[in-house]
Amino acid sequence: MIIDKKYNSTVPILAYIVIIIAGLKLASSIIVPFLIAFFLFIIFLPLENRLKSFSIPNIITSLIIFTIIVVMLFLLMTFLISSSNDILKNVPIYQDKFHQVSPIIVAFFEQFNISLEMKNIISFMEPLKIVNYITTFFKGMGNIVMNTFLTLILFIFLLLESSVISKKALHLVKTEQQQKKLELFLNSINRYFIIKTFTSMLTGLIVWIMLEYFNLQYAFLFAVLAFLLNYIPSIGSFIASFPAIFVSMLQLSIVETISIAIAYLVINILIGSFLDPKIMGKDLGLSTFIVFISMVIWGWIFGPVGMLLAVPLTMAIKIICENSNNYDWVSVILKDKMAKNKIEEE
Repeated sequence: MIIDKKYNSTVPILAYIVIIIAGLKLASSIIVPFLIAFFLFIIFLPLENRLKSFSIPNIITSLIIFTIIVVMLFLLMTFLISSSNDILKNVPIYQDKFHQVSPIIVAFFEQFNISLEMKNIISFMEPLKIVNYITTFFKGMGNIVMNTFLTLILFIFLLLESSVISKKALHLVKTEQQQKKLELFLNSINRYFIIKTFTSMLTGLIVWIMLEYFNLQYAFLFAVLAFLLNYIPSIGSFIASFPAIFVSMLQLSIVETISIAIAYLVINILIGSFLDPKIMGKDLGLSTFIVFISMVIWGWIFGPVGMLLAVPLTMAIKIICENSNNYDWVSVILKDKMAKNKIEEE
């Protein structure tokens, strides 16, 4: 089997990739607002076009969409901040409850010959530490809020110049085939976020009903967290389960806590580990394995925002590489399946 020349430049390609990744990571604080604004623009572009079809002026449609986003963001942040403050006030109470409950938990597991070191449990699951773990994660999410003003400014300018941007895009992609691929990319991004919103709402609703059934405090907050974190592929809903399980351990019985943990596990398997990857992989043309790996890589580069945008960013790379003679092999790696006539290589 003769190796094609395009595969002989592996080392330079890897060097370029390392340099690009390093540059993206160093400039992430600048790039992230642009990425969020750009993808928000793509998501809301069909709505803007729909409003324009009613002969509504461009500036009015832009203001309507802008107002919707600002109101949604304000309501979400107000709720999260008030809930977080309430939890922080109750941390001392949780501290006392934890020290009361931990010996009972150890005794429960020792009945099944599972030995647990008391000091390790207290050290790892100390309420203050749990709060710090959550705070550390949401500090990354807080970068979105820190850059909200810049993101919204960029987004409103993109909306105002949507017609010009469309003309520029059509000018850059001159062939009919390239125009179809651009349209496919935009439609895929919209479909992806529609799917994620549906599965996230389904996850949040099921979690809310389940936690309300157990009368767990902050049930709606944990449901909102499940909704938001489900946008992170594969592990988002799994991460969202920890705060609820921890609070249930302090508030409810051990049996009820285990029941909640099992319920979360079932939800994660059915939605987070089965429904999400299957829909994303097959409908968007990406391998399930690649979806997970891309989340890890983009998350490392851009933080939580990178996890949220991992699939759209990887889709963009796949489509770009499909149109390149030198890097079409990259798109083959990213795809969930290969065409039958592409298996031959000499």
